[in-house]
Amino acid sequence: MLWRMLLLEQVDVVVPGDEQVDVVVPGDEQVDVVVDMSMSGMEVDEEVSTIYNDMKLRKTLKWITFKLENKKKIIKDQSAEPNDNYGDKTQFDEMKAKLTSEPRYILYDFKFDSKEGRKINKIAFIFWCDDDNAKIGDKMIYASSKDTIKKAFTGLGLEFQANTMAQLDYETFRAEVEKKA
Repeated sequence: MLWRMLLLEQVDVVVPGDEQVDVVVPGDEQVDVVVDMSMSGMEVDEEVSTIYNDMKLRKTLKWITFKLENKKKIIKDQSAEPNDNYGDKTQFDEMKAKLTSEPRYILYDFKFDSKEGRKINKIAFIFWCDDDNAKIGDKMIYASSKDTIKKAFTGLGLEFQANTMAQLDYETFRAEVEKKA
């Protein structure tokens, strides 16, 4: 079966089985993408839940990124331990500098004092998907697998999405975290 759509902006696409997706992008340039796994078929590595629980309870990591391995399994990618010698923004910027155009799922442990002096410590899920440079097939697979990985993060309440480096802004996220804390 051939699926056809007009891709004007990022969309979540789920296709069953090994269907081929014919994507029409602006400028009438056609791109054929084979989606080889449905959303329900994506596997999350057992370690992912353990990492999240350790991060939440033991504060073992400041941040971690997850990637798809062979478009079949979500696995850990890069991470960093908390460093009290650096501020929260510095550690966020270090994480941001390690990102490429490839989509990633990110857990970041925000830790700062609010404007009123309250201690805030919240883990947020960030879906990074570079609109301009990520491959269309990767965008679709990561977007359709996002809910699968989120199920491994029991009790997670904060979620963000960034599609440009400018949107991946610490101060913007911090303000949202503070509002929701």
